[in-house]
Amino acid sequence: MADRARGLHVWHVPVILWLTVVWLLLWGEVTPINLIGGLLVSAIIVMVFPFPRVSVDGTVRPWASVVLITRFLADLSVASFGVAWLAIRPKAPPPSAVLRIDLVSRSELRQTLTGELISLVPGSLLIELDSEGQRMWLHVLDAGTPERIETARRKARMQEHRLLKAIGTKAEINESERRLLEEHA
Repeated sequence: MADRARGLHVWHVPVILWLTVVWLLLWGEVTPINLIGGLLVSAIIVMVFPFPRVSVDGTVRPWASVVLITRFLADLSVASFGVAWLAIRPKAPPPSAVLRIDLVSRSELRQTLTGELISLVPGSLLIELDSEGQRMWLHVLDAGTPERIETARRKARMQEHRLLKAIGTKAEINESERRLLEEHA
């Protein structure tokens, strides 16, 4: 688990500014009192409830980011129609399953982003994320056959792989590619 730093530090400035903006939006007007009050409340929040430092190692790769976003939007569209069909079709609902997915990344940020991208696609939902154990549990809606279960597992692994290619480290990308090759062998 990341260390929690007490007190105010330079890396808290963006958080304090963002919280101050939210404070001003809640009050509905920008006045000197609201601005000073927002800064004070934000600083107190940051000091009383310290956030862990998030490692931001890795490299942002523009083309891989475009691929990630494009594929996510395509998955979102296709899955929306698939879940809609499951809801209105005349048959009984298909069986669901809970799957354990082993993750490559040790970064809590990348693990969380992977879980969010998977959960935002209809038909799958993140139940639990064990960042220290590098695994997550997903509830999958349509798991009537072993092939569908394996497809859901592969889609989750591919989502993490695309995310790692977009913002991960070279070591994570290499490990992800190695695991994907092993799974398909």
